[in-house]
Amino acid sequence: MRSIAWTVFGILALAGCGTDALHSDSQAIDSEGWRAEDAVVFEWDVNDTVQACDFFVDLRHNQDYPFSNVYLFLEFTFPNGKIGRDTLGCDLADERGQWYGSGFGNLVDHRIGFREATSFPLTGHYSVTIQHAMRLDPLPGITDVGFRLEAAQP
Repeated sequence: MRSIAWTVFGILALAGCGTDALHSDSQAIDSEGWRAEDAVVFEWDVNDTVQACDFFVDLRHNQDYPFSNVYLFLEFTFPNGKIGRDTLGCDLADERGQWYGSGFGNLVDHRIGFREATSFPLTGHYSVTIQHAMRLDPLPGITDVGFRLEAAQP
C-alpha cells in the first residue's frame, strides 16, 4: 500500500512540473511489454518558425526493465509531408546499475534531450512517431513514453 501511495505522489508531482513546455504529451505502454511495431505518435501545431525549441523524450520504466540503455527510432513528419528520421541512444544507468533518472517506488523517470535550440522550418502540423529499437521484443518494463518541446533558453 505504501508503494502505491508513493507512486501516486510521484505521478502527481511530475504532472505539476514543467508548465514551461510548449508541447508535452505521453502515452501509456501495454503492461505486457512494448512491441517494436507499437509506435507511439505525438502531434502538435507550429505557428512560430523563429522560436527555438529543445526536444525531449520522456521515458518511464519500472524495475523490470532489463537494460542500462535504450535505443529509439524517431520519425518526424513535416507539414509538407517530408519525413526525417533519427536514432536515439541513451544510457539509463551507470556501470553499477544505478538509474540516472528520478522517481518514487518502483518507477524511474528519464527526460532524454536530443535536440537543442532547434527552430521549425515551416508553420503547420507536425508529428513524431517513436518506436523502440531494442533486440528484445516485446520490451518489458517500459510503462510510459512521452514527447516534450520547451522554449530554448537564450
